[in-house]
Amino acid sequence: MDAAESRDTYDLLTERHRAGSIIVTSNRGPDESLATFADPVHAQSAIDRFTSNAYDLPNDGESYRSRQKPGRRPGGRA
Repeated sequence: MDAAESRDTYDLLTERHRAGSIIVTSNRGPDESLATFADPVHAQSAIDRFTSNAYDLPNDGESYRSRQKPGRRPGGRA
């Protein structure tokens, strides 16, 4: 993200942290999100606020996308 996008994301997470809940889905962990912010201080602050009262709901099942691939036979075998 560029500086403006980083600031907007930080502001969004900060406001939601104060006001209510937010649901974020990602295929990356919070530690990997730090590198996406232009400002490392804002990044760490946003991640700290975001994860302080977070629930982690891992989905370790088969990807929905892979089940929808053309040519895939019922029963899970290609």
